[in-house]
Amino acid sequence: MIKKETLNFFKELGHNNNKPWFEKNKPRFIAAQEDYLNFIQMLLPEIRKIDTIYEKELKKYALRVYRDVRFSKDKSPYKDHISGVIERAAENKKCPLYIHIQAGSSFIGGGVYQPTPDLLKKVRQEIDYNGSEFNKIINKKTFLNVFGKLDGTPLFDKITLDKLVRPPKGYTEDNPNIELIKLKQYIIHRHFDDEVVTSKNLIKEIVVSYKEALPFFNFLDTVMGE
Repeated sequence: MIKKETLNFFKELGHNNNKPWFEKNKPRFIAAQEDYLNFIQMLLPEIRKIDTIYEKELKKYALRVYRDVRFSKDKSPYKDHISGVIERAAENKKCPLYIHIQAGSSFIGGGVYQPTPDLLKKVRQEIDYNGSEFNKIINKKTFLNVFGKLDGTPLFDKITLDKLVRPPKGYTEDNPNIELIKLKQYIIHRHFDDEVVTSKNLIKEIVVSYKEALPFFNFLDTVMGE
């Protein structure tokens, strides 16, 4: 589980996103980071039971709290959350699992995020060629129960899957998979309420979600590994 103090710290940081406040509360940040990493340390053995994942130092499972503000209008120096990536091992496993812990907006997810034009073209082509396989994956009842429908809906105002209004070049409106082909990126996510995040069920729920995500990841791995 994640401690309530960790969620509270990042919630307060979101309201006091400046260097003086952060420096004054740095011991709380260190404690929150340690709490997150302790959680990851407990999660990793459970993930390894169902998939091979890349080995790295524990501290590298937490992304930097400092924001890159060079190209952003928002000059807030810190992230109001803690997050990390679990990379799946082996060259042919390209889709990692992203974990995001934030008061009111915690989630896990993965897939093809902001792809290059070339990669997006390949994914669309794979869906066109193997649409029945992809639809079987994303329309499975248990998958829908965990991740919902892959239809371009926003991800808690943080990531918008977004989709084209018209078919991309080379495709027509009568293509049976055209609504999937119109998507600009292919991401799945599952939101967790704070009550779940701070409960003993969090690891179990993430593992259940990961199992459901694997066929989706494997489908995209084929394209991304080319």
